[in-house]
Amino acid sequence: MNRYARTSAGVSLEIITIERPFSFFKIAQERFTRCDPLRRIFSQVRLHDGKTMVIEKLGNPDDLREENEDLKKHSPDFTGSTAYRLSFFQKKFSTKRGLATTKETEFIGYAVLKTDTAPSFGKSGVIQRVYESVIRPSRHDNNFVRGSQNWPCRVDGKQFNVCGYLYAQQNGVTNICAHVALRTAAARFHPSGDMSYREMNRLLGFDQVNVKTQGLDLQQMVKVLEAAGATCFQADYSQSNVNAPPFQKYLYGSIESGFPAIIIFGTTAADGSLHAIPVFGHTFNQDTWVPNAEDSYFKIGEGTKYIPSESWLSMFVAHDDNWGSNYCIPRHYLQPWQNEEPPPAPAQPTPPKADENGDEKFVPGVAHIISTMPKEVKLNPLRAEVIGADFLFTILPKLPAENNPWAKRLLHYANRNLLVLRPYLLDPAEYTTHLAKIKDWQYKTILPFWVRALKTSLKTERLWMIELSVPELFSANLRKVGEVLVRAEVLPAVERDFGSFVLARLPGYFVLHAGGPPDNPNFSFLPSGAEGHVELIGCEDK
Repeated sequence: MNRYARTSAGVSLEIITIERPFSFFKIAQERFTRCDPLRRIFSQVRLHDGKTMVIEKLGNPDDLREENEDLKKHSPDFTGSTAYRLSFFQKKFSTKRGLATTKETEFIGYAVLKTDTAPSFGKSGVIQRVYESVIRPSRHDNNFVRGSQNWPCRVDGKQFNVCGYLYAQQNGVTNICAHVALRTAAARFHPSGDMSYREMNRLLGFDQVNVKTQGLDLQQMVKVLEAAGATCFQADYSQSNVNAPPFQKYLYGSIESGFPAIIIFGTTAADGSLHAIPVFGHTFNQDTWVPNAEDSYFKIGEGTKYIPSESWLSMFVAHDDNWGSNYCIPRHYLQPWQNEEPPPAPAQPTPPKADENGDEKFVPGVAHIISTMPKEVKLNPLRAEVIGADFLFTILPKLPAENNPWAKRLLHYANRNLLVLRPYLLDPAEYTTHLAKIKDWQYKTILPFWVRALKTSLKTERLWMIELSVPELFSANLRKVGEVLVRAEVLPAVERDFGSFVLARLPGYFVLHAGGPPDNPNFSFLPSGAEGHVELIGCEDK
């Protein structure tokens, strides 16, 4: 039980009422002066209507002891550390008995604060930081954070769980921004649910002396994630001649399916260093105009266009170890890398450029994207979306539409290049559960026969479901007119390959491949029971 600071026993207990007029600013100034991200955490607690904070001083749990050993190796003048666990509740109480009767639903989250001391640690000789924290995601309805883990936390011996993505702040000595971004992402896959910095450094062959000066390059970060159990899809924007898809699509393909991604981008710091942050959610703007603009279209072949569903994405939800957790970053705030020279490793400097006047300048931008998926996945979300679209546009000319208004509307929107496609990774059990829940606008359901048949016939493998909708239906109602299923654990041929096609569902029908040449395939259209549009996956109860 002493492995982690979040679950270890405290050696002291302080219960504080944090309702107004209590000031988080005051306690931050008096007790946690050097920890700016803690202010962000306090703000989130306030937004979640926090009423009580419990502060426990921690002893020497294994994870903190391990880091102290590594700090001592790096800095022989290291003299020790202190750590406190702050836990936050929506319930008001002032005694241990009140804590003992508190429900898990009243637990907002926790933060572990660690202070390390050594004369060599800069002018103050002190590093104070948020060692780790998990706070509930935003309560806003338009925020979508998928794949969150349950994190246990013990407060005065009682266990609570909070669902979210772990936030951590670098110490700048034995770990840097790349480490903490990796820790957030790797936790989604690691067998123990958390990956220590020592494990990362040993994997990369680092001793504790050279971590900060050497930095982590892209391939080292990928090596860490793969060791944790992830498959990584990378996008490189570091060369001006790179013809890569918008980096937002790489992010969206991961986070919409519940798997984090990492952005590595340039900064305006004096040394031009790169910075890495984990991204794990997004906001959805139902009223955005962007999908109606030309740049929102995505082409497959000559003359075939569709609108990616990420066009309605307004902001990404991310952690920034310098500033705090669960921040929203506008979708177009960051741009692809714009320097002529390739970028350095994260947290390492690059020489500033000079403008026409000889003044130094630096244009920040996204240098790399790492998109994560489960290790079995071979097909990345961008290619899956394009393959699903190709299958769809091959099926549509043969779709029986005479007696189905939504089939006719589907064809109308397709002819105008106004179909919306959304990639989502799932397994057969998730798909059949989804089918059992959905209802069309007249409350018709999928025939139970199909749910039973697909439970029996679909292989145990991950699938890409490419959901199909139209702009007004997708944005206003969170509904769709069908989907195409593509195998995710195999790489299809470059040319159209029906070996990767599983099935499609369009208004009124399930669609199965029935042979024929790839350029003129045959399909079987079998009545499904649902004639019109149904809920997107994840939105069945909305």
